[in-house]
Amino acid sequence: MTSQEPVIKLSDLSDESLLEICKAADVIACECPGYLARILRQVRTFRQYTLGCIDQFPQDRETHLWLAQRAEQLEKILWDTTVELMYKEELIDDSQQILLNKLSARARETALKQIGQSPDNRR
Repeated sequence: MTSQEPVIKLSDLSDESLLEICKAADVIACECPGYLARILRQVRTFRQYTLGCIDQFPQDRETHLWLAQRAEQLEKILWDTTVELMYKEELIDDSQQILLNKLSARARETALKQIGQSPDNRR
């Protein structure tokens, strides 16, 4: 029997996958996984932007290459941090897939606890 739970392969943290993580974690609670995913997307966007500046401003090529390299380093740190957090929170299964339903359920449970409502007493 196959699971119908939505998952993302850890090896495929594309921008679309990062958006799905943001959506799954987007409640009034601890949004750390979603927050990290949003920052990672912004850094990726900035890196692409600065690489595009090389064509527009060839006289500043060295500066833009440096910025792109620094952004790439930052992207690696954010990627590693996001993956480590998801492992710590047991949001990645043995098949290296991010369990979106588990992420959503955990975020909802945290939000309900914060407002003093038991997850079992939801309406």
